[in-house]
Amino acid sequence: MNKKLSLGPWTGLFAAALLSWILTGCGGSSSASDPFAAVTVATPETIAPGVGSLVAASSLKIEVTKVTIDGPPVIEFTATNQLGEGMTGLSAADLRFNIAKLTPATNGEPSDWQNYINRSVAGAVQGGQERVANGYVFGSLSRLGSGRYTYRFATDIKNSVANPCPAPCTDANGKALDLRYEPAVTHRVTIQQANSAYPQATGAYDFVPNGSAVINQRDIVATSSCNTCHAQLSAHGTRVDTKLCVTCHNPGSWVAGSPNVTVDFKVMVHRIHYNNGGLALPSVLSGNSYKIGAKDFSAVTFPQDSRGCTRCHDGTPGASPATVTPQGNHWKTEPSIAACSACHDNVYFGLTPDPSRPYQTKPHSGGVRVDSSSCAMCHAVGKFSDAKDINVAHDFPARLKSAAGRFEYRILSVLSTSVGAKPVITFSVSDPTRGDVAYDIKTAPAFTAGASSTLTVKLGWTTGDFANIGSGQAYGQPVSINALSLAATPGPTAGTYTVTSPVAIPVGQSGSLRVMIDGHPAADVTKAGAWTDRLAVKSVYKDVGIGVAVTARRLVVDVAKCNVCHDVLSLHGNNRSNEIGVCTVCHNPDATDRGRRPSVAGVDGKLEEAIDFKTMVHAIHAGEASQGGTRVKGLVVYGFGGSVNDFSKLVFPGRLSDCATCHIGNSYQLTGLWDAATANGIHGTTVSTAGSSGDGSSNIRISPTAAVCASCHDSSVARLHMQDPGNGGNFSATQAALNATVVEGCSLCHGAGKVFDVKTVHRVK
Repeated sequence: MNKKLSLGPWTGLFAAALLSWILTGCGGSSSASDPFAAVTVATPETIAPGVGSLVAASSLKIEVTKVTIDGPPVIEFTATNQLGEGMTGLSAADLRFNIAKLTPATNGEPSDWQNYINRSVAGAVQGGQERVANGYVFGSLSRLGSGRYTYRFATDIKNSVANPCPAPCTDANGKALDLRYEPAVTHRVTIQQANSAYPQATGAYDFVPNGSAVINQRDIVATSSCNTCHAQLSAHGTRVDTKLCVTCHNPGSWVAGSPNVTVDFKVMVHRIHYNNGGLALPSVLSGNSYKIGAKDFSAVTFPQDSRGCTRCHDGTPGASPATVTPQGNHWKTEPSIAACSACHDNVYFGLTPDPSRPYQTKPHSGGVRVDSSSCAMCHAVGKFSDAKDINVAHDFPARLKSAAGRFEYRILSVLSTSVGAKPVITFSVSDPTRGDVAYDIKTAPAFTAGASSTLTVKLGWTTGDFANIGSGQAYGQPVSINALSLAATPGPTAGTYTVTSPVAIPVGQSGSLRVMIDGHPAADVTKAGAWTDRLAVKSVYKDVGIGVAVTARRLVVDVAKCNVCHDVLSLHGNNRSNEIGVCTVCHNPDATDRGRRPSVAGVDGKLEEAIDFKTMVHAIHAGEASQGGTRVKGLVVYGFGGSVNDFSKLVFPGRLSDCATCHIGNSYQLTGLWDAATANGIHGTTVSTAGSSGDGSSNIRISPTAAVCASCHDSSVARLHMQDPGNGGNFSATQAALNATVVEGCSLCHGAGKVFDVKTVHRVK
């Protein structure tokens, strides 16, 4: 199973790969004459006192202050750094310019941008920019000092003869493009700072040429919404603002083929992100692919429920000012055929399906529709109470989250926790929305009507680094008790239950054990009475000393940071949810996937793969092997039922090197040498169980620091560096051998404040 995050080359997913073939970076109409002939740039001036340097700037702000259209548009703009100082050094080669108009909504069709600057590419039309490059036109840039500039476009948008419509002069569906100059409608000019040596920046300015106030807008998704996952949205190298993206990625831009493929932003982005949780484009599920040119996005996975429109569309004032946009609620008030069929691509709206799209197998249930004029009558919010209402059909993530919020697992007490004793756990499941009233798990439909309901109590030890030695389970797994079976007996008070561990705490154990509750109730949110929904209820744990005081476990990752992208981190069929402290008990240094692999080598040629949390999560997120990612070899983990989870094409949406994206504080930094005396209980990661599934003492391991670093940096050169005698990494030793002989000296160079400090090398924010 391939897993890719829909996220990158818009830094990660979209970068370079995303439409890098389109427009070769978006270009303007070609000129038969020398493309540099029209370029006139003022003589570079000396930076005045108090005016900053572009190279030294940490951020750049481009602000359009005026637009004049007497012929070719003329714009005035400023460029300042993070201190507000004028940046005088921008040159023609650093900047790209564009201008588009907002075509008003008609016949139910949404308003849409139409670029004035276009070109014909391989039988299609694609929006572009004016830029200094062969094959593109550029006007004249003047530097006025103190970070002030003017730019006169080469394209005369008022003159259709001087600005002809490029062949075939249609959109992907054959509709003629309208490039008429319309001074009474909203226009947008954009400026892109395209020099990768300087801070990325975009200037965007909306105006009405006849001087009227800007009333009609189309600001649907804020860049800051994208950046919650993408860290910095970036496409085609240096394009970092959705306001810029839509001026090219509109209905007038497409790629020729069979069928033709639109790169309209609302269609393209929906299709790229619609794949997660069993959801995917119907066309892809039927065996087709979603390609834009040579780039295949079919396996991209959005890391949360794709039906959650509000994840990107934010039209609620006051909820998050940075992500709210004026038209953020258009998804539920102004539905359209283009936007809806982007995901529901098996539906056809005409009399017959498009023969070039064999996956169109479902006629529109409301009959033939030639345009979007009647879509809102049935599908806009509040029109119907059933799934025809677009809000009802797309609010499952919120409704499931709300349903899960009616359950809370509680560990009330853990008794008999000395060596040789069998711990006794008393717990309850309560409803925090009804005064914490307890559920009767023996009769409540959430635990009895749902065939897939689960509730499990687990015990693992010790909190220093879990190994669960003596648990009776293979590959380092904890004791597990089915709390919905007869094992759970009524507790001391109504609504409480008690289970007793079938395994005593082994002789020789010390420190603390961890008791957990995980699993999922069932619900009938999706279909009343069906009880087929799995609710991602937060897993819980409680640490108890083994005859002594509790020893706290290190805190490294904050699940709230995971949920910035994942919304609700829920895995293994919604059984383990929103609690990293539960994940680490099973995903420990003794654990591998050997028990779920075939008896012979798996598809990756291995007999087993480590599933230690500290290495597995790094390797998953750095997974894009063969695609220019960090890892050389892709990660494959075998899961329940022998499922093959291939992460080799996963693309992290943000900046992979920024450890602070996931880590708490400075927990990613190396604070000292690793050896048995200073390890704080951290064990080496198992790479081979050496034929013994129940005794981790014979496991072959990688020393801890090397294991973590090699989970991303897995090349042979990196391995040799780690194994250098002066660095101390060991890739093949038992834990006893590591304790006796290994001293990892990584912190001498990579520790805090050192020459190659991890924080510096990784450019951690």
